[in-house]
Amino acid sequence: MTLRLPRALPTLRTVTGRFVLSPFGAGDIQALAHILANDDIWATGFGDGHRRPLTHDETVRFISRRHEGLRIFAVHYTGLPGGPLLIGTTGVTETHAPTERVKIGRTIISPAFWGMKANLEVKLALLDWVFSHGAGRVECDVDPRNHRSISSLRRFGFIVEGTRRRSSQRIDGSWRDIVVLSLLTEEWSATRARAVRALAELHVAPLTL
Repeated sequence: MTLRLPRALPTLRTVTGRFVLSPFGAGDIQALAHILANDDIWATGFGDGHRRPLTHDETVRFISRRHEGLRIFAVHYTGLPGGPLLIGTTGVTETHAPTERVKIGRTIISPAFWGMKANLEVKLALLDWVFSHGAGRVECDVDPRNHRSISSLRRFGFIVEGTRRRSSQRIDGSWRDIVVLSLLTEEWSATRARAVRALAELHVAPLTL
């Protein structure tokens, strides 16, 4: 199956309906900047080695630079009476059609939703989309300090392929290693079934796909 990932992003609803993924826009930046004020996010190597912004305005500019030209979804939680709440982002950062390779990233989930299987559910929706458009291999690059993300991806079904040593230089001049994980289209059916079973433990009825 040929990789044909559209540039225009759709709106995706997760299997339980708790979350909606929609194209990230300028109207989402302020809310995301408030999420990025949390120290716990930066403690795991977030930012690709760039200096942490010191002010809200710097964070807004940081987000704009990091998302420019990429296929990024805004993730909203639907379970509040006041309307959907932005809780983070995820998306596609790189594609290579001849090898059917897709790299996903820019994933941020508000710490208020850690432990709720939010990342599992959001990643399921994102991967449903990329595999349905011909992805043969999905990659993730993760900072070695981000043990939470690596553990989560491994539980999901991603395979750790190794560490790309001295991968990129941080703003302070030091060098950064990267853990490389992947998931193949041949593995997706079984991986997806396990993810759906894990979400069923929440006792939230999945929507019909």
